[in-house]
Amino acid sequence: MIIASLREKLSNPTTIAQEPFGVLREISTLLNQGDEVGCREAVLRALEHRAAFGQLETVLLALVREVGLFPYLEKTELGLADAVAYEFHRPDHLGEIVFHREQAEVYRRLMARESVILSAPTSFGKSRVIDAVIASGTYKNIVVVVPTIALIDETRRRLAQFSAQFKIVTQISQPPGERNVFVFTAERVNAYEGLPPIDFFVIDEFYKIGAMSEDRRRTVALNQAFYRLARSKAQFYMLGPSVREIPEGLQDRFRCRFHLTTFATVAADHVQVDPGPDPLKTLTDTVRNLAGEPTLVFCKSPKRANDVAGALLDGGVGTSDSATDLASQWMKDEFHPEWTVARAVSRGIGVHHGRLPRSLGQYIVRAFNQGMLQVLVCTSTLIEGVNTKAKNIVILDNVIAQRRYDYFTFNNIRGRAGRMFEHFVGRVFLFHDPPREELPFVDFPVFTQGADTPESVLMQLEPDDLTADSVARLQPFLTQDLLPVELLRRHGSIEPELLLNFAKRLARATMLERALVSWTGFPTRDALRLTCRLIWEHLVPEHRLAGVASGEQLALKIARLALRSDIRTRIQAEFEGPTQYAARSADEAVERVLEFDRTWASFELPRLLRAASEVRRHVLRGPGDYTFYASRVEHLFRKPVQMALEEFGLPLQVTDKIADRIPDEALLDDILARIRNWRPADLEISPFERELFADCQSAL
Repeated sequence: MIIASLREKLSNPTTIAQEPFGVLREISTLLNQGDEVGCREAVLRALEHRAAFGQLETVLLALVREVGLFPYLEKTELGLADAVAYEFHRPDHLGEIVFHREQAEVYRRLMARESVILSAPTSFGKSRVIDAVIASGTYKNIVVVVPTIALIDETRRRLAQFSAQFKIVTQISQPPGERNVFVFTAERVNAYEGLPPIDFFVIDEFYKIGAMSEDRRRTVALNQAFYRLARSKAQFYMLGPSVREIPEGLQDRFRCRFHLTTFATVAADHVQVDPGPDPLKTLTDTVRNLAGEPTLVFCKSPKRANDVAGALLDGGVGTSDSATDLASQWMKDEFHPEWTVARAVSRGIGVHHGRLPRSLGQYIVRAFNQGMLQVLVCTSTLIEGVNTKAKNIVILDNVIAQRRYDYFTFNNIRGRAGRMFEHFVGRVFLFHDPPREELPFVDFPVFTQGADTPESVLMQLEPDDLTADSVARLQPFLTQDLLPVELLRRHGSIEPELLLNFAKRLARATMLERALVSWTGFPTRDALRLTCRLIWEHLVPEHRLAGVASGEQLALKIARLALRSDIRTRIQAEFEGPTQYAARSADEAVERVLEFDRTWASFELPRLLRAASEVRRHVLRGPGDYTFYASRVEHLFRKPVQMALEEFGLPLQVTDKIADRIPDEALLDDILARIRNWRPADLEISPFERELFADCQSAL
């Protein structure tokens, strides 16, 4: 009852100013009763209006220390005892940073060479601990595994402060230096061949290691990456929210400690919203009432995000801001003038989803955090670890794609409300009832090896790490003589059964089919069509992915990409052809092209082509090699470094314009060194492109 009463009082600075001592006494009562969690929440709410306490602010600061919130203290205001405690929570070699009590405990455990699996709220400040470990200089080679490519750039920019001591490696094409911090997704960890001995590794959002039913491919990759890194005996730090339990025996097997804490550095108010007969109108009214406060709106899919942004525009939300005029016009010129993302940016509304070019996604998050955008409509790709300065979170949908989100994901979404040092109290607006609270257990399939653990994970394990049941499951793959076991392991992103089925199909190929699939360099139209059809039928279990529904359609889209790599031209082409296939809106046309490039061209097809090429060589022998073409597809038929530079914040449209400055076979590190010294004003690019170029330089 005390905390409920305090929430109401602490929401109004006038009420606080009328009786500051009484409010502080109630907060102290919580602490004296042993309710430190409630006391900490009350202290955070009090800090939101600290000026209202007047001369009693010193009492509030004493409570700040008692609940361990040392970062919110001002060193110059502390007495001797408080100053000593304050300094005790300062990590070595990290400037003026001060940890809160739980951060300091985790940091000390890590510096004592313990491995830690940390479950803590989103606002805990888990990444600060990573920075402190790196700054200590204790480790020579560090791997930071992030859940999405979007988070690679944010992490790289944050860790750029250590570039004088470490080489920050984010691309598979970059060779290691003497001392390295590798910032990779799990897929890149698995694909990087020159990984030196690792001393310390981090896995962010580690709960995804057990999410086999949600995203099988990513979960398989994360299990494989964890095993590869843990097998080296490296110390590790795994972090994520809301986990209550991990498999029995895991701590002993990997010599680690599970650290569970509810320590939060922001508080949150939850507001249940009645969506009414028109949820988008209700949303528009809700967001309009939050004008001036940075607000995230969570949606289930990219299409939904566009619809929401359009509804906000139609409802008069947002105002024109000259700070984003150049960005909006550039998007209209380079993609389509009616693209919702471009129109929304001009009114201070950002849209962020997985189909956006990475450079644009980075710009939109940066503009939101800098206050140029007041509203950011997003999907789960932004929720997974990317930090924003949002005071409010509006959870419009309770599903991701077609699947209802679980308690983990819900906690991750709502945990984005509020921001340490920015907003002491966030607000979460719920358009649906929250999911039922569970006992959040995270499985580690690579350790437990249950019946649903894919064979592609088991194939990567050493014999002494396999259970008896797993050994029995692998026998058909280990004893067959159609494909080498090493080939099955090398292409671990594909289930071994699929690779063997593909091999069996090739073994039955007719003479004409054998001739058509035995190509090197660039395939003929018929050869590409047959190759894509066989890949589709035997290596793509979903049989519909990212807007592609057949092998023939896949081949046609790739052939068109090879002929016309210009994005604007390809978008316009989506309106052409038979009516039943033509795009019906600018959003559909733009995002068909972006989704295909992001999913199929730059990732899925290249990895499948490389696997198919090696299987073909073992089954049919003779000439034939798809690896050159796979590389060309992977880079969208551009110079190889251009796709890498897109992740550094330079859109393909920019690097297309400066391509004559980039040698055909240039190494990424060499080009980055050149970019540091180029003057944006000397480049024949637009004013907005110069802004992006300068930002890229500042983060190198």
